[in-house]
Amino acid sequence: MISKPQFKYIKNPIYISYTSLRDFLKCPRSYYLKNIYKNKDDRRIQVASPYLSLGSTVHDSVKWFLETAEKPALDELIRKYRDLWPKFSGKRGGFSSREEEGNFGKRGLKMLENFYRNWQVLGKKAPEITFPKYNLLDNIVLIGNFDYIGERKDGSLHVVDFKTGANDEDDPTQLYIYSILAEVNFEKSVSAAGFWYLDREDQPRDIVLDPLEPKLDWLKEKAKELKKTIELGEWTCVKNDAPDVGSSPKNGALCRDCKDYQAIIDGKGEFQFTDYRYKKDVYYLNK
Repeated sequence: MISKPQFKYIKNPIYISYTSLRDFLKCPRSYYLKNIYKNKDDRRIQVASPYLSLGSTVHDSVKWFLETAEKPALDELIRKYRDLWPKFSGKRGGFSSREEEGNFGKRGLKMLENFYRNWQVLGKKAPEITFPKYNLLDNIVLIGNFDYIGERKDGSLHVVDFKTGANDEDDPTQLYIYSILAEVNFEKSVSAAGFWYLDREDQPRDIVLDPLEPKLDWLKEKAKELKKTIELGEWTCVKNDAPDVGSSPKNGALCRDCKDYQAIIDGKGEFQFTDYRYKKDVYYLNK
C-alpha cells in the first residue's frame, strides 16, 4: 500500500492531474496553453466542447444523486439534469446547432437512465474527501477528482470512474492515479479499479490492477520532465518548433489542440462565460 507522506508545506505548488499530465505528454505547448497561459484578465482559457459539456452535466447529476441521503426517483434525477443543462446550452457548450445539442442531450438522458437502473452495483460508498492530493516531487503535487470510491467487505477500496465518451479507454493511467490518491488519503489498500461506460454497460469494467509502486515511480519521472520543461520554458508544439507561444507560427503547423487555443489567443473565438470555480474564460470556436 502507498503510505501517506508527512505533511509538508509547499509554496506555490504545481498541481498535476491526469488531464494535465495527458496534455503534457501529448504536446508541451498544448499543456502550456491549457494549464499555464493566462489572458489579460489573469484567467486561463478554454474552448467549449460538446463532449466536455455532456460529461460535466452527467457527472454533476450523478454526483448529486449519490450524495443525496434519500435516493431520488428517476424523474427527479432527470429533472436535475435538465436544470443543469442550460449552463452549457448553445455556444456556451460548444454546440454548433440545436440538432447537435439535442443529440448530445439525449445521450445524457440515456446514460442517467442506465445509471439509475444499476447504481446499486457500486456498493457502499466511502466517505467524501475534498481535494485528495499527494506530494510527488519538490513543489509538484498530484491531484484528482474521484467519481466514486467504494468500500468492500474486507475493508479495501474500489475505484470507479464514470465515462461518458463514445470510445473505450485504452490507457488505465487515470485509474492508477486515482488508486494512488485513494490509498494515500484513505489509508486503505485499493483492491479493484474500473471504468463504468454509462451509455452501454450496466456495471464498472475493472482493469487488471498491477502494483501501484512502479506506477508511482513512473509518475515521479514524468513530474521531473514537467518541472524541467517549466524551468526552461520550452513549450514547443509536437508539430512545430516555434518557441513563441504567444503568436501563431509562420508555417501554420500546429497540432489540433494548439491550433484551437492559439485561435482563441488570436481573437478568433467568441467569449461565452467565465467559470469562476476554475478561473477560466470559456470561448466558442467555429470550426
